Amino acid sequence: MACSYSLRPLRSIPDLISACIKILKDEWPQCKAELLPKLVKQELTTAPCSYGLVEHPDDARDKASLVGHVRFIPVINRERALYAESLCVDRAQRGRGLGGKAIALREELLAEMAYAELHLCTSLHRKDYYLSRSYNICDEAPHTFGANLLHTYRALGTVSWHGNVLYPGWESEYEGGAIATQKEVADGDTGVWFVKKLSG
Repeated sequence: MACSYSLRPLRSIPDLISACIKILKDEWPQCKAELLPKLVKQELTTAPCSYGLVEHPDDARDKASLVGHVRFIPVINRERALYAESLCVDRAQRGRGLGGKAIALREELLAEMAYAELHLCTSLHRKDYYLSRSYNICDEAPHTFGANLLHTYRALGTVSWHGNVLYPGWESEYEGGAIATQKEVADGDTGVWFVKKLSG
């Protein structure tokens, strides 16, 4: 069956939010994906905003389905920059190239929206993959607004990092976890931080 794919804000596809919660919980069992129904009601057009990777069958009789997720967060110390987190693909759909499709779609979407930079953090074993996709390693984490509210980033047991402003009204969701220091981030203890230039 031939299919096409798109990234859609979760608030525009409310009937697929429960599928997104399942995908996130399968990937990160301790995450707070159950916050999504309430969270998407407050999200902005671009960021902070959770997006679903939607599979659209070419046969219109078949329903669209959610096969992945990514969340965009504002970077507040850089112009026209976003941070991407919580990228994952449904475990049952892996091996079909959907992770690469999601990465390409997020870059295309943000370039179309005139963003200049895309930041992310990943584990050391993904370093060569992102370097091969024209990402550059950063010396420090971006200063973000409301990152890791879903708790999908847990390096060193942390729930946040130096430079992340906690999402207003949701501060209690960060309780019980450590905040990574600037030194821990710079030393690479919390993962590899990347940036990619998207446009001029």
